[in-house]
Amino acid sequence: MIIDDIKKIDEDDAIRLPHQFIPRDYQLPPMGATVPELFPPEQSEMDALMGVPPPPVQPWVKQAVVVFHRRAGKDKCSINILACRAMIDKGVYLYMAPEAAQARKIVWDGIGSDGMKFIDHIPAALIKVKRSQEMFIELINGSTIQVCGSDNYDSLVGTNPRGIVFSEYSIQNPAALQYFRPMLLENGGWSVFIYTPRGHNHGYKMHKVAKQRQEQGNPDWFYQMVTIADSHKEDGSPVVTREQYLQEIEDGIPEATAMQEYYCDFDQGMPGAYYADQISTLRKQSGIGYFPHDPSKHVITAWDLGLNDMCSIWFFQVTRAGPRVIDYIQEANVPLTQWIIRLKDKPYRYYEHILPHDANVREMTTAVTRKDFLMDAGLDVSIAPKLPRAEGIDAVRKLLPVCSFNAETCDEGIEALQAYERVYDEVLRNYKDTPKHNWASHGADSFRYLALMWDQYKDLAAVQPVHNVISSAGTKRKKGGNQLPPLIHSGQMRVNGNPV
Repeated sequence: MIIDDIKKIDEDDAIRLPHQFIPRDYQLPPMGATVPELFPPEQSEMDALMGVPPPPVQPWVKQAVVVFHRRAGKDKCSINILACRAMIDKGVYLYMAPEAAQARKIVWDGIGSDGMKFIDHIPAALIKVKRSQEMFIELINGSTIQVCGSDNYDSLVGTNPRGIVFSEYSIQNPAALQYFRPMLLENGGWSVFIYTPRGHNHGYKMHKVAKQRQEQGNPDWFYQMVTIADSHKEDGSPVVTREQYLQEIEDGIPEATAMQEYYCDFDQGMPGAYYADQISTLRKQSGIGYFPHDPSKHVITAWDLGLNDMCSIWFFQVTRAGPRVIDYIQEANVPLTQWIIRLKDKPYRYYEHILPHDANVREMTTAVTRKDFLMDAGLDVSIAPKLPRAEGIDAVRKLLPVCSFNAETCDEGIEALQAYERVYDEVLRNYKDTPKHNWASHGADSFRYLALMWDQYKDLAAVQPVHNVISSAGTKRKKGGNQLPPLIHSGQMRVNGNPV
């Protein structure tokens, strides 16, 4: 389509959108759903001859979920969707990858197989301001486009997006969507989720919801899955042949990974993930479901402390079968004082709070340890041992099969456990025995401290609740044991029949 209201120029020099991009057949449906103004429904030759009016242009969808195989041109397609919508509707637009560094490497500086930089699909003549350090573009119509990562989505405070492309959504921090969703709803905005599967995680949930909505005829949703059996180049040849797929496996890529990457198979689990098998087994055996807080039992928490980084806290209760995990919270840039308030606002009776070993380190500004700070606020604290990470990971693997998780309140934490993965070595084409530090690390680390300390708490299911005993020296806290609750008889406090 010629955008002739930008400037008066000859048609030969007109700016056309999409810019230097001709969608392949399998890329046309998402382009038509999200930018119907530029890709109106085609009219058959018979209808044209009969004088039948062309079909009306449908409104663009608000949620588009596009599951493409590897090398199908996901970023090429979605950057053009974003550029087109930004020129048609003035607003703030985000192109979000899993990590900011990845966004720069793949999208801002990346070059497609055709030799053209992805970002150059935004015509230079339409750009008013371009700041490479911020990966920011302002268009001549006032729209802005920013390329960013979901690993620091909270740094985008103040933006009010009208549209977001979530590239590789299945390995993104799902909290980013929850953060921006209210803004998109308020603005009548849209979002595009374009990715390959990574097991039964948040990408799988999104795929199921979108597919169901489209089958129900919901006009606000679009869904498409494209495997290597469905995609073809302009000349009709496959984008990836079956022979190339088999060669990838022969060259060392795990077959499960290849099935995900090229046949969009959600059932293969997440290759390289530490706890994918255990979480999958829990789902099959109903270990993730309705396991609410039991008011008769005390609650223990396990923390991964962070200030500029994420702080995550698991809440669990002790049962004879194993930990009942009832709650999970996480957030970045929250001071300890606010975490204390949040804990006290919850309807729980706390037994103890597990902190990582570095909670004993004194803060530079206050010379007070975080352990002491929490204890001064009235929290009973214990410190997890400093052991090799591999031992902690092994402890989690052993503990998970006897855990039960409350699905509604622990969803973010379960996602973190499922997404906690090893670093992939692109050169050696295998996984290192080193955890990848990303959004999932914090929830996985705090659960690791829970697993390391579990033996200290597992016998609490068989003892009396915590109670206070008043002695001549003041109030003394008793933490469980087989003693009876304190009794007062004739004005005398007795514990296990003995006066105190």
